[in-house]
Amino acid sequence: MPGHPVHATALIEAYLPGPDLDRTTDPLLRHLRHGGALFEEVIADTAHTHRSGRLTVTPDGGHVVDPGVGCPHPRRITLGAPTNSRALAAFARPRTNAPAFRQNDAGARALLTTLTGPAAAGHRPERPAAPVGLGG
Repeated sequence: MPGHPVHATALIEAYLPGPDLDRTTDPLLRHLRHGGALFEEVIADTAHTHRSGRLTVTPDGGHVVDPGVGCPHPRRITLGAPTNSRALAAFARPRTNAPAFRQNDAGARALLTTLTGPAAAGHRPERPAAPVGLGG
């Protein structure tokens, strides 16, 4: 507090800014947002519309929903507080199968499936036969 000095040996900063895709400083999210490759969660009823600022993802694996095709993008996966698929992490203890652990496990399975599945073969970059730029 201003005017009240505090002396400490450690500081733990646990602040997370509120999600806001329109004002994000992350260059990748900004690029995808402006390119129409992702959109924020919108909650609406007949009287109100609320834009949450959160990235819209699938609840089962965290695939980013691509508004260009209206379905989950097969190779874009994200988890955590800035998404609309949030799991409470408060008091998550080891060996409890807490919602946050289940969400992270589902995301890991989706990522591994994406990287190792049959569809991934067409997306793997080719390895050069020799190091690039070492001619002679």
